[in-house]
Amino acid sequence: MSTMSISKYAKHVGVNRKTITRWIGENKYIVIDGNKVNVEASDQNLKQYRDSQDLRTQNAKKNPGTLDTRSLETRAKAVYDKLLSGEVDVRPIEESRAIKEHYLAELVKLEYSIKSGEVLPWQDMVNKVSEEYARMRTRLIAIAPEHGPRLRSLASTSTDAEFVAALQEVIYEAMYELSLDDEAATA
Repeated sequence: MSTMSISKYAKHVGVNRKTITRWIGENKYIVIDGNKVNVEASDQNLKQYRDSQDLRTQNAKKNPGTLDTRSLETRAKAVYDKLLSGEVDVRPIEESRAIKEHYLAELVKLEYSIKSGEVLPWQDMVNKVSEEYARMRTRLIAIAPEHGPRLRSLASTSTDAEFVAALQEVIYEAMYELSLDDEAATA
């Protein structure tokens, strides 16, 4: 059985002295022998109760790859070297501010155009065109079952010209129905 002082045990565990004192006050994890900490028993308690249930330690175990300071230093040095060598062109602050002001002015202009109705919302237009396309497609697909028997009887008993005329009549009829639907929708 080995013992340590509270501050040495705090360093051993990787926490500060205040945390160890708080754990002792709450009667958690730490086994005290007189004024010293029983290292084996306290380590066993920490392993059994704290490390297995504390979500912070579980998450830390899942993500062992903390930031590699060497790679950060290497990247920072590379950026620094590029800036010193002149490979990277850094614009002056005034030019950056002018560009920012220009983009903000364009944004305000666009917002005004949208509010005043000069610019139509594109998503509404896309939705409307999609609805019209679906309606027209459905109507054109419905032509064959609706008018198929009539066209079949014309095809067997008439000339090509009569058949084409009948087919055109069916198409004009469908287009007329679609235009009536448009007038009803806009009225």
